[in-house]
Amino acid sequence: MDKQFARGKQARRNVVGVAIGLHGAAEESLLAGVQRGDVESFNRLFLSHYPVVYGLLYRLVGDEADDLAQETFWRLYRRPPRAADSTVRAWLCRVALNLGHNALRGAGRRETYEVRYQAALPAGTESTLPEAAAQAADERRQVRAALARLTRREASLLVLRYGGASYREIAETLDVAPTSVGTMLRRAEAAFARAYRAIVGDGERSVPE
Repeated sequence: MDKQFARGKQARRNVVGVAIGLHGAAEESLLAGVQRGDVESFNRLFLSHYPVVYGLLYRLVGDEADDLAQETFWRLYRRPPRAADSTVRAWLCRVALNLGHNALRGAGRRETYEVRYQAALPAGTESTLPEAAAQAADERRQVRAALARLTRREASLLVLRYGGASYREIAETLDVAPTSVGTMLRRAEAAFARAYRAIVGDGERSVPE
């Protein structure tokens, strides 16, 4: 098992976009296999869910996503949930979000300082990156710094929703009523807008879509 995880970051990233669709009884059967220590069952769950887990973590922590995704799946292998607890995807998302938020707090503080440092540089200061790439990197830092200022639930709502999760999937992952997700999302979006503007300065830039 340890050797499989040591194959390298690029190999795991290549899984993105090659997800295997698993549903209902098939996924429960694979989970039962993982509980028995069956590596092939684990591999199939990994291939099915890695893109979602990596995507959530990348939105939260950027380049740390692969390491945290690895830790998430390591926990699935070592201590798999019971089938009755929730779907495997919901369980993995909860673990990933918890790991991501823990990492995000420290990263958010660093990124806030970096954003303010960049804003304080004299006009015309040269960047080592092409302008478009530098601007995109700057915005990603700002977004993650803003997410770090939100509550865990607020940040989780936004990352899940803008990662393509349905209201039903969000409700299952966060253990809330599906009917409350819309209201909670609107509040989270408003909290993010306030946090983002506090970082970049009121009126300096619009909140990213």
